[in-house]
Amino acid sequence: MGSSSPKYIHGYLEQEQERLREQALVIERPIYDYIDFSEVKELLEIGCGVGAQTEILLRRFPHLQITGVEYESRQIKKAIENMSKLGYDESKVKFVQQDAKNLHLDKQYDAAFICWVLEHITDPVKVLVSMKPFLKPNALVSITEVFNSTFYTYPVKKEVIDYWRIYNEYQVQIGGDPQVGVRLGDLLEEAGYINIDLRSGGFHLDSRHPEEKRTVFNYWKNLISSGAPLLIEEGLVSEKQVNDMQLAMDELRDMPHAVFYYRFIQATAYA
Repeated sequence: MGSSSPKYIHGYLEQEQERLREQALVIERPIYDYIDFSEVKELLEIGCGVGAQTEILLRRFPHLQITGVEYESRQIKKAIENMSKLGYDESKVKFVQQDAKNLHLDKQYDAAFICWVLEHITDPVKVLVSMKPFLKPNALVSITEVFNSTFYTYPVKKEVIDYWRIYNEYQVQIGGDPQVGVRLGDLLEEAGYINIDLRSGGFHLDSRHPEEKRTVFNYWKNLISSGAPLLIEEGLVSEKQVNDMQLAMDELRDMPHAVFYYRFIQATAYA
């Protein structure tokens, strides 16, 4: 990574690029059941990464033409590969390497989509302000973001909670905000959007949902493990702490009466 690249807690390893796709599919329903782009033709996706959400958008709304904006060239390279394997060419999706805080696009779009991006960005309101001139009047904006304070398991496992605290503190240290979801209303208002609506989605899984609970515990273990290489490199956790966290997550996954709880925040607004 060049010195000018901001630190990204999940990293850019190929294994991580694949996890992003798998993760998107696991958490697809709770997000997309509340997103409707059926009336949208040209969609602007901010922070498209490896195209994990792009893939879902095109499957759910096959009429869309998507422009994905991404800062990191390695992610764009992987996104192009992923889209090509799925049979999508530039008539359906194209990728632009730009800083979302300083967009220079050549058209206006019918809608914008942001998912799990603002948590990684210092001063996220700049992104919302930057994209506004490239949205048609009354364009729909859909944003899904983290609210990491809501993560809870029963029983509580110290190995998991301690690691999660360090993970989130580090995200703040490198300029992110692991609670940005709760601020979406204010950020959109400050950026001049109208008719802002917020909802909370997520998971509350117990013995009534054994298969989904197993899947989500595995997903969450992989998600938070993706930060481990950087946390180890920075000297914030040891390999033993990472292993202990992973074992504790496996124990929770295998307990019939364990509970998994987490909320994210979704916003819709109009330009």
